[in-house]
Amino acid sequence: MEDRKNGTPEILSAKDLQDMGFSRSMSYALFNREDIPVIRIGKRKFIRRERFMEWLAELERTDKE
Repeated sequence: MEDRKNGTPEILSAKDLQDMGFSRSMSYALFNREDIPVIRIGKRKFIRRERFMEWLAELERTDKE
């Protein structure tokens, strides 16, 4: 399920976050936060790209206040 516009998957794994520039430890830490909507499939965790980008934008907005 890749977005043809930019090549990023619609659901992100920790590896995808690393490919976006997050360190390995930060990628896994993000999956353990309470304020990020994580999808669990078996033991694996994913984040919907759209929801993650919304979360980042909200974080940016609150940081500016």
